[in-house]
Amino acid sequence: MKPAIRSQFVEEMRLLARAKELVEAGWCQNGLARDAHGRLVEPWSAGACSWSPVGALLKAWLDAGDDAGRAFHIAYEALSLATGGRLEEWNGARWRTKEHVENAFLRASSYAPGVRRRLAATEAETERSSAAPAARRAAAA
Repeated sequence: MKPAIRSQFVEEMRLLARAKELVEAGWCQNGLARDAHGRLVEPWSAGACSWSPVGALLKAWLDAGDDAGRAFHIAYEALSLATGGRLEEWNGARWRTKEHVENAFLRASSYAPGVRRRLAATEAETERSSAAPAARRAAAA
């Protein structure tokens, strides 16, 4: 694995691990984040003390900085796969537990490499598709 790819892979794993830590510290349902009084707050709010999976991932991403956009995309898709595709609906189920959520983050970590490969293949195909018309125009000239 090339160093740049390894670094990006580490970043998405870091986001998933940090989001899992946030949920372990405090988990909530039916909102991205809550304060100590149970009121809805933004996930990045200083008063937030519990997070949904999406809220925790958003906070981890924002804390990581501007360069983590691709890692967030991969981590979010991996977490979606780990929860059946509808994260907030999945998290909001009455019978859902914090342990279910923590396990979903562990599953997401195992899905992340496949998501990364699929995203890279899609991007490569898009590049080839957009390069083809330009090549035809150049050949015709």
